[in-house]
Amino acid sequence: MNESLSTITPGAYTRLGSKAYWFFLSQKAEAAASFLVLALVFTAARSMSAVPKQAAVFLGLAGVVCFIVFFAALIVAFISSLLVYKSHGYCLADDALKIKSGIWSQQEIAIPYRQIQTVDIERKLSERMMGLSRIVIVTAAEDNPATDHNEAEGVLPAMDDVMAHQLQEELLKRADVQKVFQVNKA
Repeated sequence: MNESLSTITPGAYTRLGSKAYWFFLSQKAEAAASFLVLALVFTAARSMSAVPKQAAVFLGLAGVVCFIVFFAALIVAFISSLLVYKSHGYCLADDALKIKSGIWSQQEIAIPYRQIQTVDIERKLSERMMGLSRIVIVTAAEDNPATDHNEAEGVLPAMDDVMAHQLQEELLKRADVQKVFQVNKA
């Protein structure tokens, strides 16, 4: 799904790009991966010849339980990642950028273009490897050096890199801001 800003319908919400789903899934699948590692450790320990028979039975049972929990956690990760992905979006309205997020408690914020001071693109190494960017929008009300980007007016947590740069350019154009900043985090 390679969307560009030219194909976005004004007033309609746009998703963050297909790579964002895989980013959300990678975050949610970490717990499942730990159960897979445990299952493999229990299975390997069970097959060791120095393990007493009763302990081998326990290790085998623990390995099976960990495999079951792994598959259950993986299914939950797929479903919750899809819900998170579908709940995030942005809309380029006539007078403001609208950002929606949240599964259980839907939040929608509107940032008037006239208040936008900077639109930063942040890319950690893992995000660069996945072709993703994080957009942080700082407004005139947020112009405090002690303010960290976790408190910024608007944050799009993961977005396809091409879409992020196009959105940054469009927002700066609409906000009439002349400088573009990119922040790379290691």
